[in-house]
Amino acid sequence: MGWILIISASQGNYDIYVVFLEKGLNLLKKDGRLGFILPHKFFNAQYGESLRNLISQGKYIEKIIHFGYQQVFTSVSTYTCLLFLRKSQQFNLQMEKVIDLIDWKINNNSQTGIISHPLASASEWNFILGKDGELFERLKQMEVKLENVTDRIFQGIKTSADKIYIVQELARQDNLIQVFSKEKQKTYWLESNLLHPLIKGGDSKRYNLSKTNKLIIFPYENQNRSSIKLVPINIIKSKYPLTWNYLLDNKIYLENREKGKMLGDNWYGYVYPKALDIMSLPKLFTPDIATVSSFTWDKTGKIFFTGGVSGGYGILVSSGYSWEYILGLLNSKVLEFYVKQSSTSMRGGYYSFESRFIHNLPIRIIDNSQKAEKNKHDLIVNLVETMLSLHQQLNEAQTPPAKKRIQQQINATDRQINQLVYELYGLTDRVSASQTLLTRTF
Repeated sequence: MGWILIISASQGNYDIYVVFLEKGLNLLKKDGRLGFILPHKFFNAQYGESLRNLISQGKYIEKIIHFGYQQVFTSVSTYTCLLFLRKSQQFNLQMEKVIDLIDWKINNNSQTGIISHPLASASEWNFILGKDGELFERLKQMEVKLENVTDRIFQGIKTSADKIYIVQELARQDNLIQVFSKEKQKTYWLESNLLHPLIKGGDSKRYNLSKTNKLIIFPYENQNRSSIKLVPINIIKSKYPLTWNYLLDNKIYLENREKGKMLGDNWYGYVYPKALDIMSLPKLFTPDIATVSSFTWDKTGKIFFTGGVSGGYGILVSSGYSWEYILGLLNSKVLEFYVKQSSTSMRGGYYSFESRFIHNLPIRIIDNSQKAEKNKHDLIVNLVETMLSLHQQLNEAQTPPAKKRIQQQINATDRQINQLVYELYGLTDRVSASQTLLTRTF
């Protein structure tokens, strides 16, 4: 048998199961069938594009049983589906979504429907059934996306040594901060200039950033408005001797990261120094995973955040657009619905808010010549400002009655924002769709 080109492994990183799937498809005889249980990550992952394209061109999908975040294998966390292919063109595919694994096993209960095969294209697969599918497609057709109204959507800092760079604040005195190092299990006094407040994904709620005692050592300095570089050794020794001594205490670990990649003069820097030049700018922030939309606003740019597990993403809104307006849209039930239909779902009711899932969120652009639209826009801006203020008041409230009163105001304001966003997206002419959105429990 001659060699068969494996398209799915021809470029970039990939999961090995996509190779087995393509190989199995190649070995099928005409009108032959195969079925695999496999992760459904390739539905949305970039590395799955070539495989999705191969399957879509041949219209090979016969049926999909999608388990979402239901755990088929109890010993490991994996998100799977049953994929049935047929080596002949299928004009429609059967879709079955399992909501409750036990109920499906015992009673065969699930959400079912027929999907037109053109929807299974090389682009990301989002198979949505019933009224939810109609609403999703309507939103998807909107031309302007989040990436069109932002200068950048970026991942947080990746130090490759969080246990060393991230410390806990204990006390402050003049320009010094006493910190606790979990790695060394001891306290240090460090210069404050190279320390920045840090948040993790779990510290972000809707319109509210929780104050933490976490700090991150940031051994970089701005050279000009467009670049940033590692603080030179001679400078860090002379201006920040306490921080330098702390780094020296951890030198062996730091220089041996990534199999010795950091050996040399830059051993105290980050392995992946990305987005460092914009980290100190005002930004919207979202956790990488969350159960509901949890976008917040760092107005000062003083707060830093990490990338990867338990990290998040920053968003820089382009000039000409209101930050409050964009924040209100992102936290609305309309766009939360869109994310939850198109992103990766995980056990515990968590969804991915990574850049690849939020960059194409549909954004309603306002026609300022239309007074009604402009009024709704301005009212959303005012309500978001109110929401930010209310959360600040809630953080400062001292008594349960005060907290309850403010929380009731927050809930009422949130409902107002949702209703205005719903109207701006022109969804009020669909009673069935409106009920899907407004009564949904997320």
